[in-house]
Order: sequence, then C-alpha cells, then structure tokens
Amino acid sequence: MKLTSRRNFFIIGIVFVLIFVSRTFIGIYTDSLSIIEIFMWGTLSYLCFTGGYLFPQFKHKDERTQLIKQKGMYYSLLAVLFYFIILLLLNNFNILNLRIIEAVQIILGLTIITIFSSWVILSKKY
Repeated sequence: MKLTSRRNFFIIGIVFVLIFVSRTFIGIYTDSLSIIEIFMWGTLSYLCFTGGYLFPQFKHKDERTQLIKQKGMYYSLLAVLFYFIILLLLNNFNILNLRIIEAVQIILGLTIITIFSSWVILSKKY
C-alpha cells in the first residue's frame, strides 16, 4: 500500500496505536514493560498521524513546503543537540543509567517527534 492519501496514513497510524496499546497492556500484565519500546511504537503512530496531516500540503513541492522543511530541520537540529546534552549530563551524573542502544532509541524517537512537530507548527504558521 502506497502512502498516497491521508486515509492510508490514518489507517497505518491506527494500526500502530493498536500495537502500542496491546504492547502496553501485555507488558503491564506480564510485568515486563519496556518504556523505550513503548515510546518507539508511540513515535511511529505519531509519525503516521502527522504525516497524514502534512501530506496534502507537502505533496506540492513548492517554495512554501521547502521553507517549512528547511526551518523545521533547523529547529529540530537545535532540539536534538539539546537532547544529546541532557542525556549526556543525566548519564554522567548517574541519574539515568542507559545503555548506548537505549540512548540511541530515545534520541531517535525524540528526533522524529521534534521534526514532525516543528513541521506541523510551521505549516500552520506559513
């Protein structure tokens, strides 16, 4: 299925929400809940819903779309640098003890959320 309409993004987003909810309940029920895994499923569902919202605006590759993408990536870069600094400080002061793979998963999820959130905000502004 190609992602060529809002409906397709919405359907895939619903599937990811169902996976998110089922993994959460199964994790709670079996006492093996992984917050980072749940965060990644939530990130994927957020990605689909924001992609569906942005699809009609981004399918036209005009100057407005390029401006939104460029400014969004700039703001996201600043936010990701802030995320890295915070995670580094929390890890160095032993407030959080994360393995490298966990830190990368958290940064990846936060990056996806930040990029798409900035695009949604900027698409409303411009």
